[in-house]
Amino acid sequence: MLNLNILKNKKPVRIFAIFLGVLAASITCVNPASANEIVSLNATTPYVDLQVYSSGGSYVIRGFGDDPVIQLYRGTSIAGFDNEDATPSGDFLADNDDGGGQLSDRVNQLDAYLSGSFSPGLDNYVIRVTSYDYWRSSRSGTPTESYTVTYTGFSRGTVKASVRQTHNLSFAKSLYGSDNLSDPTGELRNIVDSINAKWGNLIK
Repeated sequence: MLNLNILKNKKPVRIFAIFLGVLAASITCVNPASANEIVSLNATTPYVDLQVYSSGGSYVIRGFGDDPVIQLYRGTSIAGFDNEDATPSGDFLADNDDGGGQLSDRVNQLDAYLSGSFSPGLDNYVIRVTSYDYWRSSRSGTPTESYTVTYTGFSRGTVKASVRQTHNLSFAKSLYGSDNLSDPTGELRNIVDSINAKWGNLIK
C-alpha cells in the first residue's frame, strides 16, 4: 500500500509524483486517432490519397458507398496506380474491394474493409480511395461517386520517423527518445520542458 504521507512531507517526491502523472496522461493523449472523411471522385480525380501516420499497433479502414476500393501504402508519395491485377508487395501493403460486406454493421454488400497491425514505430502511410470501375484492369468506368471513409489506428498528416536509442541514455534523453516516437506534434515535449524548467533541480 502506497504511503501517501510521504507526498505531504517531502516536496521533491511530491513534485516528481505530479510530474509522472502529467507525463503518463500526455502519452495517453497522443495515441492514433479515429477519423471519418468524405471522398469525392470524378473524371479528373479518379482516386484520392489520404496522408496519415501511425506509431504502430492495430488499424481498421472502411469504405462505404457505391462499391469503393481502398488501398494502403507505406510512405508519403505514391507514383502511378495499382489496378486489380497488381499484387501488394513492398510499400504497397494491401487493398480491398468488398471485404466489408461480410460485417454485421455493413451498409451494403459492396463496402470495403482492411485491418491489420504494424510493429511499434512511427511511420507514414497513404490510404488511397477509388471506385471499383476505375480499379478494374480496363479502367472502363469514370468514377463519379462520393464515399465515406473511416479509419482507426492512424492520425492525419505526416511525421518524421525517429530512430530509437536503446542504451546509455540519461533521464532527459530517455524522455526525448520516447517523445519523438509518441509525440510528433511536440505537446509532450513542451510539458516536459515546462516541468524541468521549474523543478528540474529537484528531479534526479
